[in-house]
Amino acid sequence: MHEAGLLAAAVADALAAGESRDRPGPGAAGARRPARLEVRVHDPVHVAPESARMHAELALRARGFTDVTIDVTADPVTCVLCDQPNQVTPDHPFCAACGWPLPDRGGHAVEATIRWSDEVCA
Repeated sequence: MHEAGLLAAAVADALAAGESRDRPGPGAAGARRPARLEVRVHDPVHVAPESARMHAELALRARGFTDVTIDVTADPVTCVLCDQPNQVTPDHPFCAACGWPLPDRGGHAVEATIRWSDEVCA
């Protein structure tokens, strides 16, 4: 369930980055609405893309944004034994080509970016 905290932090960071670019914060008069949230899963061995989508949606809803499109992509993980890229999920963290366990990517597991609309909050 660590995805909930990771996505809440990633969404908060993405919204804050947008606010710092001469935009009022969410809910302020004249604030622009987020139109799209792009989530990139850097460590799909530990964070399932489906789970990332669900927790991103919950994090946005908690901030009053219910109509934001969410796009989730997952980085491939390269096998250290046979050098093959893999699209992986936490329930099967093994290389599709040779069966070797796939490595932990380390670092930030997820990253989020907001694309803003020209529509303003009421």
